[in-house]
Amino acid sequence: MKNVNSEKLLNAIGKNVAMAVQSLEIILPDVEDEKFKEYLSKLNDEYNIVMNEAKMLAKANDMELKMTNPIEKAELWTSIKLKTLTNKSTRQFATMIFLGTNMGIPDLVIAICDFGDASKEVVTLAKKLKEIEEKSDEELKLFLCR
Repeated sequence: MKNVNSEKLLNAIGKNVAMAVQSLEIILPDVEDEKFKEYLSKLNDEYNIVMNEAKMLAKANDMELKMTNPIEKAELWTSIKLKTLTNKSTRQFATMIFLGTNMGIPDLVIAICDFGDASKEVVTLAKKLKEIEEKSDEELKLFLCR
């Protein structure tokens, strides 16, 4: 029998990671600062690892993993393109990603609290994602001064 809270927490992870990966895929082609681009590529790799782990956990436990829908993807793309229409600086991109992770961290903390009786593997993955985002915030602060 599948744990309903495991599925809910896994979906919170999936949505968080999907938004992050989609944002990075939109932003990366416009980044000119090579150090920043390298950092974002590594961050994207970390998110993709979490995404793959979430997909494997969902499949192994016969759960449906809900990601972002086409409307959310379009809204994200439009928002990023509008915010960077006249400013494609490293600072602008770093600020946008920083704000995004700062929305994702509380969402993850709340999901972990609300669905804390999820399977150990799912809770561990949620905490791993939270750590990635907290570490990212510290790294991004360095790029806010560029």
